[in-house]
Amino acid sequence: MVRTIARLVVAGATLLAMAVPVEAFPTKPVSVVIAWPAGGATDLMMRAVQDAFAKAIGQQVIVKNVVGAAGTIGAGEVAAATADGHTILVSPIGPMVIQPQRMKLTYDLGSFDPVCKMVDSPVVLMSPPNSRFKTIAEVVAQAKADGGRLAYGSTGPGTIPHMSMIAFAKEAGVQLKHVPFRGSADVVQAMLSGTIELFTDQPNLVPQYNLTPIAVFAEQRIPTYKDTPTARESGLNLSFSIWNAMFAPKGTPAEAMAKLEAACRAALADSGVVDALDKQKQPIDFRDRAGLKAFAEAEYAKARVLIEEAGLKTNP
Repeated sequence: MVRTIARLVVAGATLLAMAVPVEAFPTKPVSVVIAWPAGGATDLMMRAVQDAFAKAIGQQVIVKNVVGAAGTIGAGEVAAATADGHTILVSPIGPMVIQPQRMKLTYDLGSFDPVCKMVDSPVVLMSPPNSRFKTIAEVVAQAKADGGRLAYGSTGPGTIPHMSMIAFAKEAGVQLKHVPFRGSADVVQAMLSGTIELFTDQPNLVPQYNLTPIAVFAEQRIPTYKDTPTARESGLNLSFSIWNAMFAPKGTPAEAMAKLEAACRAALADSGVVDALDKQKQPIDFRDRAGLKAFAEAEYAKARVLIEEAGLKTNP
């Protein structure tokens, strides 16, 4: 009798558990970590996508800026977050495939599940509004005259803005002064205050802050900057791009991953987002989970070459 009652209790509990619906993802606001200051290039891009992504995912989306160490603090926070889909990272190339090969971190590319690729664009060499520089030739001439005192800003050692300017100086045969900052918003403020005069980064900073585009580091002119020459037109063999993609902590459930990917796809197809990113001069380049995984792995391998060409130290 006791055994029979015990079996009935277990069976009843099982049926009760089956009767209680499991809440479908998302069950609370989704936090999107941006590893750079507000007003920077990646932050501006995500702010343009935020409302459409929230509508598509069916929950409030909160953008959280976690700043420091060339984007690795924010990336590390997401890598260590609960893998339930409610905390995700939107990041450019540096923290994902460059910095893990330069220093010992708490994470690597394998610490994340790829969600979607969002945008991709060649970097633009820019200067302050009403800059004295309008061409690469003018920059090179001034750099030679200054003997290494002409300063450029970057978003930190080992980032694309840093490595692209190392390559620029090498190709042009000049010396430049490197001034690192926490993020692109800080670099822009330094440009506006006259502290530095040069910066390479994502193109959306130019219209946002009325900066002066000097050249595009690409093999050919791009539609969003059709009147801006490439560095190659000035005889410099330079080609660099910065992409932004969405990642979740490793082990995020498949249901959550599928919904995040679908929301990303829908948001980037939204007419308001398309218009906003067009005004930012940020080309949309959506790739799904599988596409981003293959792309990021290929970029990881290419980054090693970039690091070595820039003369930066790498992990053993």
